[in-house]
Amino acid sequence: MHGFETILPFLKPIEHLILDESVSEVMVNGPDRVFIERDGFVQRAPGISLGNRALTVAVKTSRGDWETIFPNRSPILDSRLPDGSRVAAVIPPCSLSGVTLTIRKFNSRHFEIEDLIRSGTLDRGLANRLEDYVLQKRNLLISGANRIRKKRVFVRHSEIHSRR
Repeated sequence: MHGFETILPFLKPIEHLILDESVSEVMVNGPDRVFIERDGFVQRAPGISLGNRALTVAVKTSRGDWETIFPNRSPILDSRLPDGSRVAAVIPPCSLSGVTLTIRKFNSRHFEIEDLIRSGTLDRGLANRLEDYVLQKRNLLISGANRIRKKRVFVRHSEIHSRR
């Protein structure tokens, strides 16, 4: 079970993208503008068209099934699926291009420090310094923009502390 079952019937044109494990995010910016994120890069998914009605029904269906605060008069949805994936939607009048929907899929893969170094998230020197700080029980502040792997860095370093 991945948590998408309730909305997939309304999103058939993008179902293959939602279920594709190599796609980390699906973004629908109106009925004819679909984008995906794969390997950290955003690209347009050409030739896909969804009806505004299907998008609206998917959003309204998700409102009830994902136990979120989304009153009927509120045009914004921000919720989590049972697997941890995040769903955001905006409906008119706040969205001028029709219904927008973003599904950021939960990544169940646990990255090791070496993965973060290989991907360029950390360099070796910084990884060693952070490990030293954790072992010395020093306070750390990890900040940055969305999608820059702050949580991965934090989790990896908290595991260093818990092993010792």
